[in-house]
Amino acid sequence: MPGRSRRIAGLVAGTALLLASCADGGPATPSQTATTTPPAPSASATPTTDPVPTAVATETEEPVPFPADLEPDEQASSDGAILTLTDVTTGEHDGYDRVVFRFGGTGAPGWMVRYVDRATDDPADTVLDIAGDGTLAVTLLGVQIPDTTGIPEWSGTNPILTPGYTTLREVNVRGQFEGQELAFLGLDTADHPFRVFALADPARVVVDVRHDG
Repeated sequence: MPGRSRRIAGLVAGTALLLASCADGGPATPSQTATTTPPAPSASATPTTDPVPTAVATETEEPVPFPADLEPDEQASSDGAILTLTDVTTGEHDGYDRVVFRFGGTGAPGWMVRYVDRATDDPADTVLDIAGDGTLAVTLLGVQIPDTTGIPEWSGTNPILTPGYTTLREVNVRGQFEGQELAFLGLDTADHPFRVFALADPARVVVDVRHDG
C-alpha cells in the first residue's frame, strides 16, 4: 500500500505541473490569437480633411450688385513683369458676365479698361466690327512675346462669341504689341457698370460686367 500511494501521489503531482505549464507559458489557443488582433478601423476613425481651397474658387458667383461703375479702370503691372497670355475664358453668372485672361510667366499683369465709341485695332488703326452696341477696350500690361517668356501663347478660338449671354456678346483678342495685349469686349449696350481685378497663382485679370445698366 505505501508503494501504491507514492505512485498515485506522483501521478497527481505530474498532472498539476503540466496544467501549470500550459497556463503560464504554453502556446496560445485560437481564441487567444483572435483577441490580440487589432480591430479594423471604423469609418469614424478615418482621418478627414477639408478640401484645400484654390484660386479657382474665387471665380465663383458673387452677390450682386458688387461695386462697379462706368469709369475707366487702370492698374500698372508689377516691376519686371514678363507674361504671356495663355488662356481666355468667359462665364455667365447671376447678375453679371465674366471674362478671365490667364497668364504664364513672372510678375503681376496690369490693365487699362474703358468704354470706347469704336474698336480700333492697334497699330493698324483698322476699325473692327464687334458684336453688340457697347465696346470695352481691354489693354493688358506686362505682356511679352513667347520668344521672350518661353511660354506658348494662347491659340484658342478667336473671337469668342457669346450671343446667349445676358450682356456679353463677344471677346476679340487682337494680340500683343510693345508690351501690351489688346482685346475688345462686345456688350449689348454701353451702360453696364464693370469692375476689373487681379488674381494670382496663376496670374489672371478678371473683368466683370453687371447685367443692370
